[in-house]
Amino acid sequence: MAKTRTKSTGRILKEPVIGGKNVVLRHPKTSDAKELMNLINSLVEERAEIAKTAKVTLREEKRWLADALSSIRKKEKIMIIAEVDGVLVGSCEVTQDSYDVSRHVGTLGIGLRKEARGLGIGKKLVQLCLCESKKTLGLKLVKLYVFDTNKIGKSFYKKIGFKETGRIPRGVIQNGKYKDDVIMVKRL
Repeated sequence: MAKTRTKSTGRILKEPVIGGKNVVLRHPKTSDAKELMNLINSLVEERAEIAKTAKVTLREEKRWLADALSSIRKKEKIMIIAEVDGVLVGSCEVTQDSYDVSRHVGTLGIGLRKEARGLGIGKKLVQLCLCESKKTLGLKLVKLYVFDTNKIGKSFYKKIGFKETGRIPRGVIQNGKYKDDVIMVKRL
């Protein structure tokens, strides 16, 4: 059974052993701001193929997390954190579309520290987030955007059931280079 850390946030959903590591998959809590900042900043530092290109401050991350937690309480977002040995190594979120005609659709985003990739943590994180999105938000379809140059990311998403449905040619500029923004979709 799930353990509860605080009344409304931080609830543990699963504690699998993945790649020989004890992983905790849980809801976020306010005190995660610094670790989430470290996660996003580590991705920016490695120049990962993500939409963020500049580091964030703790103040910015606290504001972002407060907004995310508010959206979670309103049942507009699902967010799950992955911890290994008490260290936050990843997060995944699905945000419900805000338009009346597309409330059945969500957009997925994931960030995973370099040392946590390739172990199966990302797969478990996304699968749980999709399951929670269907159950809690009633979503029927989840989309994501991935740079066309992110071969590993595209392959990962295909393996978990996402299909490329379109692309925006030269839709992003990263490190001074234009890249296509690939749209992938999965029915829940």
